[in-house]
Amino acid sequence: MHYRKSCNHLVWSFWASPAPNFQLFEKGDVNGEKEQKVYTFLKNSCPPTSELLGSPSRLFWEPMKIHDIRWNFEKFLVGPDGKPIMRWYHRTPVSNVKMDILAYMREQAALGVRGK
Repeated sequence: MHYRKSCNHLVWSFWASPAPNFQLFEKGDVNGEKEQKVYTFLKNSCPPTSELLGSPSRLFWEPMKIHDIRWNFEKFLVGPDGKPIMRWYHRTPVSNVKMDILAYMREQAALGVRGK
């Protein structure tokens, strides 16, 4: 995870017209002292994706914790109630993520039928 930190205007410059039809948020820290609270919540609600964090010489945040996000393609599934359900390693194939989401949706649908 050794890449250049950039400013919001550089992140937003990747968008060409037309403008996206969803809200853009500012760039923020996902690890370390200045991590955004939403990431603290997500990371503490799901087990880490790996026991290995990485080489400290290549990581730029402190303090380093086992639940930290290792790469920017890690994914989280959050239920409609706002509770984190699952977390995926950054190299998990999208097809696996899709299967997990569909399984979760089927499970929730079955629970909804039983709950009525």
